[in-house]
Amino acid sequence: MEQQTKSPANAVTTTKQPPPENPEAIRLRTKVVFSFWAVILLLGLPTWWKTTSIYRAELPLQDMLDWADGVHTTSNYPLHIWISAPAFSCPNAHRLVQETQRSLDDLNEYPILHQRLHLVDLSANITSDETRCGDDPNFLGLGEPALKILVEPTTESFSFDLDASPSTALARIPIKHPAGGVKALAQALQDLYLDEQIAAALQTVSLKNHNHNAAAFLKSQPYDTVVKVEKQLSRAYKSSPEFSLTFSLFTAGGAPSSWEIQASLRQHFDPLLQALSETVSFQVSSQVQLYSAYSPSVHSFSTQNTTYLKQHDLTAFVNAAEWPLAPSIGNGPTINFVLYIPSPGQIPLHIEGVDGTSWLIPQWGGVQIFNPVLTAHPETGRLVMPDHLSKDVLDQPFATFATQLLSLLGISQPDEPPRGLALRHRLVAYKRLSALNLYLRASSNLGSLSRLAQHLGQIPIPRNVAQLVDSAVHNLSECSKAFLESRWARALMSAKSSFLDSDKAFFDRSMVGQVYFPDEHKVAVYLPLLGPIGGPLIVGLVRELKRLASRRG
Repeated sequence: MEQQTKSPANAVTTTKQPPPENPEAIRLRTKVVFSFWAVILLLGLPTWWKTTSIYRAELPLQDMLDWADGVHTTSNYPLHIWISAPAFSCPNAHRLVQETQRSLDDLNEYPILHQRLHLVDLSANITSDETRCGDDPNFLGLGEPALKILVEPTTESFSFDLDASPSTALARIPIKHPAGGVKALAQALQDLYLDEQIAAALQTVSLKNHNHNAAAFLKSQPYDTVVKVEKQLSRAYKSSPEFSLTFSLFTAGGAPSSWEIQASLRQHFDPLLQALSETVSFQVSSQVQLYSAYSPSVHSFSTQNTTYLKQHDLTAFVNAAEWPLAPSIGNGPTINFVLYIPSPGQIPLHIEGVDGTSWLIPQWGGVQIFNPVLTAHPETGRLVMPDHLSKDVLDQPFATFATQLLSLLGISQPDEPPRGLALRHRLVAYKRLSALNLYLRASSNLGSLSRLAQHLGQIPIPRNVAQLVDSAVHNLSECSKAFLESRWARALMSAKSSFLDSDKAFFDRSMVGQVYFPDEHKVAVYLPLLGPIGGPLIVGLVRELKRLASRRG
């Protein structure tokens, strides 16, 4: 018999409560929670703020933009030309200079390099200013003259001859037709500096913020001449305080394995590099690699015992995958010169439709295929390569390399107008253009750095960057003053320093690295780290604050 158990009608169901907390435990928990937050607020947050704060040194941002926008840049740069005319009477000499200047200004609209003529008395036996005709060159204060011209009268036709020494010329003015001689002298000076003028204008307009006078000047010049100079600049490297020259001998087989490069460099390059030393410095290196065939994408064909390469394949000739052509061994760009020796089975190797075997790769270097004379092996009688390339054998290739170097630097060649312009005169022009180009590039670097600093507020600006910027701005100011005083050597030194400082400031490693870690990426770092820790701490703090509030209430 089952017995049923009935609960009383008045029974009440209750939930079992935890025992009350010990007051000592409550106080201990409160102390622990507030201790954690005290450590966070007093030690953690200051440490985090100190270690994660970004130091941004103060930069003259607007001044940097002004340099880039050309606010501090003059519209033209003077080229002082001294004229000495001892065979003319003083009034006639003054009239000759004034009329030549007027004719030259009519020919030269919106000039970047403004030719300014000065009558200078170069006589050594003058003791009084009353007997002097023209300015005293010792107290003229015009800096370095771009050209010194001795003007003589003649009964024949006008002539203008540049001397072998740099910056001197002889002009002969017809006595019977002085007006025509004046115009001819002005035209000769215009032609002499036309390519340099166009090159300076092209360098100016290539920048984002350029002088509008440069564009107007280019429009006023012959189109063919502008295109010629533009092509010359397009294949040349941009001006740099330093270049690295790498000479490479690559042979398709195991010979030749050595070359007399030191003697060849002394003969063909040392005089040229010495002449350029005031403008740019060079680091020279060489290498030899055997069994280095040209790129496999280049296909040759043979006719009548001669192997040919097609002209359109020359751009792919360099075997970048196997030839160890380092991009740079110094601070400046590297100019490569490659001498390639084909295999005996391909000799002679020529280029289809071209007489020579050398070509220029714009803004990279020069390549030359050299076909050495094969000699019969004393035992087998088979034609073999020489084991060594002597200096006499290398004369022609290195003479070609020297010419290619001038082209890669942007120095006009003798067969290009103005014809007959000696190398020294062309090097002086290159010195002026280098100073101008480095000056403009330094200004552009400062403008780019200013825009970067304003656009990316999270990147650090170290103190050394601010110092480099101050130095660059100072050197730009010195360079601008030197331009106006026509002191091109000092202008070049200041332009070099300004360019190097601005380049170091713009490519500072600490700034570049921070660009690739923007603020959005920091969320992904902080959330996994602080979420598991911050949640319990915040909940515990809220509970303690509620308990204290209810206790007081």
